[in-house]
Amino acid sequence: MARAALAGGEVARLTLRRRDAGEMVFKGRHDYQTQGDLQTEATIVAALKASFPGCGIMGEEQVGDRAAEEDRPTFVIDPIDGTTNYAWGIPHFGVVITRLERGEVVAGITYDPMMGEMFCAEIGQGAWLNGVRLDATGTADVENSVIGAGLPIRGQVRSVSEDSYHAALRRAMDSTSGVRRLGSSALSIAYVAAGRLDGFFEDMLSLVDYGASVLILREAGGVVTGFDGGDIRSPGAILAGSAGMHPWLLEGFAAG
Repeated sequence: MARAALAGGEVARLTLRRRDAGEMVFKGRHDYQTQGDLQTEATIVAALKASFPGCGIMGEEQVGDRAAEEDRPTFVIDPIDGTTNYAWGIPHFGVVITRLERGEVVAGITYDPMMGEMFCAEIGQGAWLNGVRLDATGTADVENSVIGAGLPIRGQVRSVSEDSYHAALRRAMDSTSGVRRLGSSALSIAYVAAGRLDGFFEDMLSLVDYGASVLILREAGGVVTGFDGGDIRSPGAILAGSAGMHPWLLEGFAAG
């Protein structure tokens, strides 16, 4: 998985540049696909098929998708999480590979090819960043915290009312040391695991976006739920935090 992420990440890194609208496919409103997405996913798929014969493939761009043979894993791939950043030439995006066995996420990699940083986890084995173990148990020091959040496009917020979402966002802006919108949900969740963010929330994310990073954060001791504190749905809400910060973040949505 790491070799596949490195190979795909190198394709994405080398093809980073500002693109205009004529070079992109519009899968939906503000939902872009570039040739770089396709090339990166094809590289990852080829590497995974070579290393895991008979594996299943579920890619965001559907390059080489296939069902797994019996007792073989399935890999869920987001070749470039943060395509808008990538398409505008902004060097912050992630390569995400999530491994499923019998429908359960058992391993994941979120790789930042621009920084050369590989976040990874295997269920029950902890979470790591370039070989250093991560600890997201954290504290509840709200005033001295930095929170990541999605700034939603029109119609993106569906798990709660837009008023509730904006109230939670305003609460974070008023109470913490700052709110950051980084443009890659996968890297933002991984940043919580690394202590670079103390929390993160965004609506209407899918397993392809969050699978690996949610495992990474949980294996680091952090907490990830929906906005209601319950199970995560795909697509659905992600409310991620260090163990100390998650209760405060959850209160922000309960108040709405």
